[in-house]
Amino acid sequence: MRIADLDTLMAHPIRGKSWEGMVTEEILRRLNARGISYDAYHYRTSGGAEVDLILEGEFGLIPIEIKSSQTVLPQRLRAIKNFVREYGCRFGLVINNDEAVRRYADDIVGIPFGYL
Repeated sequence: MRIADLDTLMAHPIRGKSWEGMVTEEILRRLNARGISYDAYHYRTSGGAEVDLILEGEFGLIPIEIKSSQTVLPQRLRAIKNFVREYGCRFGLVINNDEAVRRYADDIVGIPFGYL
């Protein structure tokens, strides 16, 4: 892929998808290691709204948005907010590269990947 340094990696067009895949794999690996039963989905509406990972199990329904950036703009959370509201979820999660846990809305919490 000709990625010679960090700057090239950070600007690479596949960075976000690679990050999303790694975070998803880590979440699922940890659930499996703890013997937690779940189903995992990707959610996309006909209008193009997406939620990266939906987990469903005895713990309920949890939508997860995965962002490679440190900061997340509120407009980038519209799909997960709509999902939480439409499906009556207790909360939604945003996993990113932030340095601290953040509350984006009453029912949307951001957790840094390093905390997982």
